[in-house]
Amino acid sequence: MSNPVPDHPIKRDELANPARRALLQVGALGSIALGSAGLGAGLSGCTQNTEAAAAGYRVLRDADLGFFRALVPVVLDGQMPPDPAKIDTVIRCIDTTLHLIGEPSRKAFVQLLDLLNMGLTRRLIAGVPVPWDQATPPQVSGFLGKWQRSSFAVLNASYRALIKLPPAVFYGTHEGWAIAGYPGPPPTQFAALNS
Repeated sequence: MSNPVPDHPIKRDELANPARRALLQVGALGSIALGSAGLGAGLSGCTQNTEAAAAGYRVLRDADLGFFRALVPVVLDGQMPPDPAKIDTVIRCIDTTLHLIGEPSRKAFVQLLDLLNMGLTRRLIAGVPVPWDQATPPQVSGFLGKWQRSSFAVLNASYRALIKLPPAVFYGTHEGWAIAGYPGPPPTQFAALNS
């Protein structure tokens, strides 16, 4: 009598292994989440975002400004006074930095911002249920901690990019220099390089 179930390279006892089953479940859930996000992005037009930069900015769009207004005070907590004007100065420096970096890096960063700004993916991958301009510092800290501890390398890399960019641009400003105790470049060399 022949076996009605054809031989399969994965044996039934391998599927019973709890660790393997958990891995398969995570993979299946991840595929569903990414597929849903991709479908949502395609239907909303997010895949080929041609949204113009916000007024007075070169790269950052209005939704990106809301994200950075939530992110910068959390990342620079204790390093910079929580003054909205100073936060906006840092965001303008971030915009300038994104404008000056190479096109592939800028495109990848803008795609990350697209994912973070789209409601469905913001909830799924960041765990923040409200738009960024309504997010509280604990929600932003929770999102960063989740990405820092994630087992997905792409989220770890994105976390590092998001927490390194604000301090890098802040400590490139005159106020950042003063807080760090840096007196600034020697005037004659600075003038020679910038003439």
